[in-house]
Amino acid sequence: MSQRRSSGRRRRKSADSGAEKWKNKIWLNVKTPDYIDEKSLGETPTSNTDTAIGRTIKTTLMDLTGSFKDLNYQLTFKISEINGTQAKTEFYEHELSRDFRRSQIRNHRSQIEGIFNLKLTDGAKIRVKMFVVTPMRAHSSVKKAIRETMEKRLLELATELSFPAFVNKLISYELRDELIPLVEAIYPIKLLEVSKVKVLRYPGGVSPHLSAA
Repeated sequence: MSQRRSSGRRRRKSADSGAEKWKNKIWLNVKTPDYIDEKSLGETPTSNTDTAIGRTIKTTLMDLTGSFKDLNYQLTFKISEINGTQAKTEFYEHELSRDFRRSQIRNHRSQIEGIFNLKLTDGAKIRVKMFVVTPMRAHSSVKKAIRETMEKRLLELATELSFPAFVNKLISYELRDELIPLVEAIYPIKLLEVSKVKVLRYPGGVSPHLSAA
């Protein structure tokens, strides 16, 4: 009987301890960067605001736009600054759903991918991965021409765009839409998407591995 009472006290003590920890948490209101209109990304708990710097927050583009067509795109932001209970973030990653990409692959189609590293006007460095699907099998020379065309235009855009301007061009589909007619002039396509964008370096040479300094 005493063992049961002891066990019950331990469970209650553990539960009380867990509740106390949550009670002492600070809830941060997380928002997108000002160049994405400071939209709400929800709340995240932390026991120390310093350790929250660099934390990643994932959402879908649909959560920001309210449009169902944006469901297949996942965005990742990193907390970069905290003022009180307000957490500011920086864009970190954009990725097209793997399930969506897989659904586009067929035996009679060709899949063309290209990975390009870009340096923007404010010194930011990003890696862009493109995904193209043709309605029929394409020769290797066609695939090469498509990659070269995408690379040429992306490098041109990099000389024109700052980091915030690039991010907005990406999530508004303008980046994709600029490439489609250039690629279609080479070969018919069923799909062209930006499958992934990752920040390698922020403007001013800031590392994407944000931390409290």
